[in-house]
Amino acid sequence: MPNKFLDPALRGVLFVFLVIVLGLTASLIADRDRTNPQVNFALFASVFGLAFGFFYGIFAAFIQFLAFPIVLVAIDFLDFVFTFAGATALAASIRAHSCGNQEFLDHNPITQGSGDRCRRTQAAISFLYFACFLSIAQIVISTLNMGASGAFTRGGRKNTTPRTGVPTMTQV
Repeated sequence: MPNKFLDPALRGVLFVFLVIVLGLTASLIADRDRTNPQVNFALFASVFGLAFGFFYGIFAAFIQFLAFPIVLVAIDFLDFVFTFAGATALAASIRAHSCGNQEFLDHNPITQGSGDRCRRTQAAISFLYFACFLSIAQIVISTLNMGASGAFTRGGRKNTTPRTGVPTMTQV
């Protein structure tokens, strides 16, 4: 089954993208003024995606009692919502100007007069959107797995052999 290997592989790529976003947004927060709610939310989105989208998803792929398909679909959907909202909030606040325009840099609350902050913000936006698209792929895979095994079953229970053979006392 290709989903058995595709799901952890996509979660691994998601991990790489979200670690990059975590580093970029943490450096934006640590640099200057820490009062940008858009940057703070992008940091939250990356931490949420790492904690639940990656770690819980990987653990659920290998530890059977964590693998409830409906929970994985819900987590992947929340990961999509948060990464999309974080990327869109940053993109709306930076307004896609050139990082070489000093007048724009001086009057933007995210860039705060720095071309380097502008480039880091643009990179964070790009990686958040990449993570958002990976979250969409994860939703599709999780939904297909949920359809195949049921919403409230644990992974791997459907393939067990049914008990047949000797009748019980109630069947006699």
